[in-house]
Amino acid sequence: MNKQTGFTLIEIAIVLVIIGLLTGGVLKGQELITNAKVNNTITKMDGLKAAVFGFQDRFRALPGDMGNAATVIGNGAVNCATGCDNGLIQPWYNTSLVTNHLLAAGFYSGAYSTAESNTVPTAQNAPTNPWGGPMFVAYYNNYYTAGTATSRNGIYTGRSIPSSVMAEIDRKIDDGTPQTGSFRSAYPVATSASCVSGNVWVIANGGSDCAGVQFF
Repeated sequence: MNKQTGFTLIEIAIVLVIIGLLTGGVLKGQELITNAKVNNTITKMDGLKAAVFGFQDRFRALPGDMGNAATVIGNGAVNCATGCDNGLIQPWYNTSLVTNHLLAAGFYSGAYSTAESNTVPTAQNAPTNPWGGPMFVAYYNNYYTAGTATSRNGIYTGRSIPSSVMAEIDRKIDDGTPQTGSFRSAYPVATSASCVSGNVWVIANGGSDCAGVQFF
């Protein structure tokens, strides 16, 4: 008589439990990584804002906007040459020099370009978010609002951020909605249908190329 072989119900149950534990561990790990990136983005925004405020308090001017930065700040600071000394960090000439002025004054760290540029910030002249999008400071009007957007000072997160992450950042630091409060959906995809729908961040099947701004 041939002896039948195969898995018992107990063995199958054990395997299913192990698979469930592994799957749960992977999902939990992904959640922890995402949360770390959310917190890192918020920390970087806070760091930029604190640096700008510290600079403004010391020099009574905004970084990137100083036409006499080389003399007043020294330490490799490059003079603003376009739209300077008006109390605004205008995109993109002023924005491109923000990190240079902050670094020269000792309010920020890193290695960035020292050239003034009229182009959208890159990793060469701006810090990056955890997804690789350049973060920047600007007096700008490219953000999501129910009415007409007027230029406001803000810390921009940079792009390439999933919409679900943008929603989590918004919930952590503001009101959780993309067109109201101090944190909004922003340049360069402020009203992208994959990022926002009405005054709600798209969560299910959301986009991966979203961005935001925190006003100050």
